[in-house]
Amino acid sequence: MPRAREWRAVDRADVAVIRRTAAWLRDDPGRARRAGVARDEDVLALAVLLDLLATEVPHLDAAVRREVVDACRQALG
Repeated sequence: MPRAREWRAVDRADVAVIRRTAAWLRDDPGRARRAGVARDEDVLALAVLLDLLATEVPHLDAAVRREVVDACRQALG
């Protein structure tokens, strides 16, 4: 079973991926549109949602957290 220090490292890594994806979306909304997000407003809303989720990573349901992190990793390539 991972120790507290190891969990914090995992938390930091997950937060970094989520925040990096939010920044990536803001930097070039066109990329998100090519990935299927319809409008610039939706891209910005998604980036804000990712920022919010990043602040709550340790408290997210494990399945939700896994889906968010996996989706972010896929978006970043």
